[in-house]
Amino acid sequence: MFRFRLQRVLELREKAERAQALELAKAEETASAARQQRDDLQTLRAASRDQLSTAHSADPTVGHLHHLGFVLNALDERLGHASQTLSSAEGVVSSARVSLETAARDRRVMDRLKDKHEDEHRAQESHRDRVTMDEIALTRYTRLREAKTNELHATGSGTAHTPAPLTRSTSKTPHGVSDA
Repeated sequence: MFRFRLQRVLELREKAERAQALELAKAEETASAARQQRDDLQTLRAASRDQLSTAHSADPTVGHLHHLGFVLNALDERLGHASQTLSSAEGVVSSARVSLETAARDRRVMDRLKDKHEDEHRAQESHRDRVTMDEIALTRYTRLREAKTNELHATGSGTAHTPAPLTRSTSKTPHGVSDA
């Protein structure tokens, strides 16, 4: 039975890879939320800008224009902060992706090592089986040969007859081609 000695290390690497995959998923979710927040702020800012343009064409009061300018400045600040948050979140996603790729590569190395050891184990098992089968066949041949020798002695022929060795003879045919 094959037992990979580094199985625990392989399991730890698989666990690390799953953890990195979860971390990547969370980072992508955070980045998506940050992107959505930035997009919402951009939409709100565009609407406020349109409102300011509309207010300029109408007969606005100074207080109203001042208030719209204040709102636009606040939105610009929030939009800048949202863009920084998004950049940071995308950096975390990038880092998590690299970590996941590293963890996956480390796990694949262990998988290949396990496969190599498993193949070597199978080859050794196959070799041991062939050796065992060869020994069985040789033992069987020897017993049969001894049984025939004992049978010849028991029949009383008086002449010791040993069976001919099991070798191929090469006899020439009239055309000079061997029958082997």
